[in-house]
Amino acid sequence: MRNLKINQRKLWYATYRDKVPIVDENGDETGDFTVGYSPPVEFYASLSAGKGTAQREVFGTDIDFTRTISTTELSLPIKETSLVWYETVPVLLPDGSADPDSADYEIAAHPADGLNVLVIALKARKKNG
Repeated sequence: MRNLKINQRKLWYATYRDKVPIVDENGDETGDFTVGYSPPVEFYASLSAGKGTAQREVFGTDIDFTRTISTTELSLPIKETSLVWYETVPVLLPDGSADPDSADYEIAAHPADGLNVLVIALKARKKNG
């Protein structure tokens, strides 16, 4: 399987980086943490219109996902903790990292890699606003 350029869409991903302590209005740590992500990285891949039986069999029938990404770029560092943007441009936090609340998709299952293709199941995220 080859990735035809005409079928590729521009997407962004951000990988999980660390836990970030939450700071109150006085600058003191509250003891709670939020998730920190890397700066968003642009990439191109084929994006399915929606899920169907062909895609469902790749991940099993119990995985709840909305769309799939397929690419021949096997070195993409996307993991189950990564976030993906397609419909919107990623929002950056003041430190240059990705704002996780702006992401369109989360990864629904461990990416399935083959000899020539990487397939990633995406689950749409609910957004405020």
